[in-house]
Amino acid sequence: MADKGPHKETIGDKARACGKFFCNTEEGTVLGRGAKSWAGIGFFYVIYYICLSGFFAAALSIFYQLVDDKEPRLTGADSLLKANPALGYRPMPGLKTTLVRFTDDPKSYQTYIDHLDTFFKPYTGSQDGAIDCPGDNSPRNPSAHDKACKFDINDLGECKPSAGTKYGYDAGKPCILIKLNRVYGWQPEAYSDKLNDTAALPAAIKGLYKDYMVTVKCSGQNPADVDNLGDVKYLPSGGLAYKYFPYQNQEGYLSPIVMVKFKNPKVQTLLMIECRAYARNIKYDKLELDGAVHFEMMVDIGPRNVTAVGK
Repeated sequence: MADKGPHKETIGDKARACGKFFCNTEEGTVLGRGAKSWAGIGFFYVIYYICLSGFFAAALSIFYQLVDDKEPRLTGADSLLKANPALGYRPMPGLKTTLVRFTDDPKSYQTYIDHLDTFFKPYTGSQDGAIDCPGDNSPRNPSAHDKACKFDINDLGECKPSAGTKYGYDAGKPCILIKLNRVYGWQPEAYSDKLNDTAALPAAIKGLYKDYMVTVKCSGQNPADVDNLGDVKYLPSGGLAYKYFPYQNQEGYLSPIVMVKFKNPKVQTLLMIECRAYARNIKYDKLELDGAVHFEMMVDIGPRNVTAVGK
């Protein structure tokens, strides 16, 4: 009888072999392991995950013991902010641009108005948790730092939020909001221990500075911008009052703000603007923009000045 050679495995043979691997009734195994082997593996992983959960719970417990829910562990010069507050502004046009541009079309500035209205919502409410503070703006006693001072939006004058307000954009005289970013425990320091000591002040803020206030000043970055910026009004006039500092995560705390009203900027002209905050312990770096904020503005209203070509 002729030798037919090795048996060729069919698809059916492969299927039966696979099924036998998953469940072998002859040897009493599942996936190649018997009941004793599976029990040993199961017991090992139960103990393993119990120990892993215990280790995670212990690490989490230690973490919460070291972290305060109100005060950051690193403050002052040890923090990432190095006890030097930066400035922010509103409205912000977007993440990719710092240009505030609008025309006499209400649709062009409605987004800016909505942005300011949204920012001001906590300020126009009851400011629960905050208290009314004396009006002299002087630093408060450390024993009172556990309570935040209410911010009076009436100090913002013609730039304050109100029903139907356009914040000056409809008249080509926009209001820009400037604020100091929060730095836990930071308090502004005066340039002099004496009141009304103008000799110690930087030349840029003489005439603007008021005692017990962080002066905010906006100016053009280049000589042409200085000429085209026009008159600027600050509300409140002195800047940011010392009584609003320090920030210590108090209930109801709201950052003090200054509204900068550009009264007559040159239209159809790109203006590059830098706003700075002045205090003895605010370090200024033009490249890193420490202690300052930069943005551009273009009041694109009025008739176009187009010179005909070919006449």
